[in-house]
Amino acid sequence: MYLEKIKEKKFSTGARVMVTPFATHDTVSFVGSIKGGSCYARSDEFAKVHAAMLLEGTKKKSKHDIQILLDSIGASLTFAPSTERLIFSGRVRQKHFEALLSLIAEILESPSFPSKELGILKSRGQASLALEAQDTHEQATIALTRLLFTPKHPNWSESTLESKKVLKKITAKELQKYHQKTIDSGSLILSVSGDVVPVKIFSLVEKHFKNLPRQKGTLFSYSKKLPHTAQRTTTPIKEKTNIDYMAGINTGITKVHSDYIPLLLGIQILGVPGFSGRLMNTVREKEGLTYGVYSYLSGFQYGADGYISIWSGFPKEKFAQGRAAILREINSIVKNGPSKEEVRRHCERFTASYKVRLSNSGAFAASVHELAAEKRPLSYIDEFPKQVSKLTEAKVTAMLKKYLIPAKLSEAAAGPVEKDAFAS
Repeated sequence: MYLEKIKEKKFSTGARVMVTPFATHDTVSFVGSIKGGSCYARSDEFAKVHAAMLLEGTKKKSKHDIQILLDSIGASLTFAPSTERLIFSGRVRQKHFEALLSLIAEILESPSFPSKELGILKSRGQASLALEAQDTHEQATIALTRLLFTPKHPNWSESTLESKKVLKKITAKELQKYHQKTIDSGSLILSVSGDVVPVKIFSLVEKHFKNLPRQKGTLFSYSKKLPHTAQRTTTPIKEKTNIDYMAGINTGITKVHSDYIPLLLGIQILGVPGFSGRLMNTVREKEGLTYGVYSYLSGFQYGADGYISIWSGFPKEKFAQGRAAILREINSIVKNGPSKEEVRRHCERFTASYKVRLSNSGAFAASVHELAAEKRPLSYIDEFPKQVSKLTEAKVTAMLKKYLIPAKLSEAAAGPVEKDAFAS
C-alpha cells in the first residue's frame, strides 16, 4: 500500500534518496542524514554543539544571512544529532525546495563554526546543563542507561558533569576538524515527501550534493555483551518535591529480531500513555500513587540493541508505595500475561495510530528515512502493521516472560530520595 508510492535512487557514491509524492498543498517535507552523532563524536554534548553550530554560518553566509534566506522562503530547517547520524529535517513550499536543498549542501560542505557564535552557544549550553542537573526526569534517565550499558554503547549516556567538562573544552577548531573527518557523501540518506516529481528531486540532489566530500572512515564498534544483573542507584536532588523513577532491562535484540514486534505490543499493553495501559489504569487512576507512569521500548534506533523502560513520577511521600505498585503490575503481567481482549484492542489501536501517523507527509518522510538508515527493506513500512495485526495472546505473553524479567530489572531514582531508598 505504501511501498508502491516510494521511488528510490541509489547513487554511485552510496547515497540513497527516496521520494514519495504526497498531496500536501504545494509543500515538501524532508528528513535526511549523514554519518555522525554522539557515537562518532564520543560525546553527547559535543555532537549536540556541532549540530547546533551548523546554522551559525558558512564560509559564504553569516548566521543572519541564513536566517534571512529561511524567512524569505518560509522554510524550516533543523540539524540534530542521533546516536549514529547527523539528521537534518524541514519543510518548505515546493517552488523553494531547490533553494533550501542548496543551502543544506552549502552548510554541510563549508560550515564556518564562528568563534563568537560558539561562545554564545556555550553560554546557553552551560545554563541548560545547570537546569539539567536539577531535572529529575533527565537525571533518572541518564542514571538508568549507565546501569544498563557500557560507555561505548550508543545507549549509554554521559553524565551532566561530563557534559559540562566537554562543553568547556570545545573550540571552533575542534568542531571543524571533527566535521571534516566525518562528513561523507556516501552516507547520505534523504527522504522527501510532498508535492514533488521524483525524477526532478533526484536530479536536484545530484546537482547540489555532488561536491560533498567522501570518506573512508571505519564505523565505530561497541560490544553488545550487556550486564544482566539488577543494579540500583539514586541521584539525590534535595530541592525538589517530586521523585522521578526509572526501571529497565536490556533486551540484547534489535528491531529486526523476530521477537521485537510482539515485545513492543506487550510493553504497550503494560504501560502505553493514556488510561488504556495497565500501569496508568491501576497505579495512577485507581490508586492515585503517581503523577504518571508509562512503559516503552527505548534505544533501538539505527540497529542498536535496545531496552525496556518504565517511568513514573511520584510525590516524595508516595515513592515506596508507588514503586511497589509498579513492580506488582510488572510481576502480574509477566506471570499471567495479557488477556486475549487486551491483545486484540491494542493491536487495533496500534495499527490505527500507525496509519494516522503516516497520513502526515513529515511523519511519512521520517519513517522512510528511518528504514533506510537502519538498513531495513522499505517494504517493512507495509509489513509492520500486518505483523502487529497477527499477534496472539500466547506470543505476546511468551515475549514478556522472555525479556521482562522482574529479578533483572535495574532501577534509578532522582529527586528528594534517600541513598538507601531501594534497600527495602
